[in-house]
Amino acid sequence: MVGAMEHSQKEMSILEERRMALSISEVALESEAIAGGWMCYSRPGCWSNQANAMGLDGPVTDDELNRLVDFYRTRGANPRASACPSAHTSVVKGLESRNFELCEIQTVLARDLTIPAAPLTKPWGAADQRLEIREPLPEEVGVFIEVSTSGFMEHDRKSPGALAEITLRVVEHPRCTPFLALWDGVPVGGGLLETLDEQACLIGTSVLPEYRGRGIQTSLMAHRMEFAAEAGAKWITVSSLTGIATERNARRMGFSPIFAHATFIQRTD
Repeated sequence: MVGAMEHSQKEMSILEERRMALSISEVALESEAIAGGWMCYSRPGCWSNQANAMGLDGPVTDDELNRLVDFYRTRGANPRASACPSAHTSVVKGLESRNFELCEIQTVLARDLTIPAAPLTKPWGAADQRLEIREPLPEEVGVFIEVSTSGFMEHDRKSPGALAEITLRVVEHPRCTPFLALWDGVPVGGGLLETLDEQACLIGTSVLPEYRGRGIQTSLMAHRMEFAAEAGAKWITVSSLTGIATERNARRMGFSPIFAHATFIQRTD
């Protein structure tokens, strides 16, 4: 049995980057393998329009980087690509030489699920009796998508409907399980869990603004962690921008930073 802390940070970053790249390639409308990773595209402005996990096995050639740029330009999209510290230096150097700029850095945090501990839903206080967390019924999938993407809608104004479309594809993915949060029976938030072999990942979590500050996001995290452990996952990850509630809650629940995931976008000028 291999827990998270028995992997080196480099091993964990490679495993996580490859999981993410594979997952996006499986839900995007279009995807092509490139330099050991995947470049993907769905709709204008969709978050799946990115290339991930390039250069984890060695140098990335100029031909591959030119193919990446052409892939997005022919679809009318600004080329986007990511890199992590385990990627070969040719990735970032090649992107910079093609006028790519850093546009976002997310911290990837991990927690070992193999260490015996009290049930994950209990150390942070007794659950409020008004809160229920469960998998959505088939007829609730639409409302799950609405509440679980509510916090991301402001970033998808340029792609009406694209966020709901790809979120449905994630919900229907065989390795993903959705969890709906209800307060007094009213759907107020949701999040997804993905599992792949020994890994698990918390993705796509949001709570309606008027219901924040009640521990709902923490409970959503805890329930998915328990589900992952019971499903046999040995370790679990979550990605977050610095200083937001996701990062704070994850650290309180035993997650530790393992690497930075940087995203670059090509300038249009």
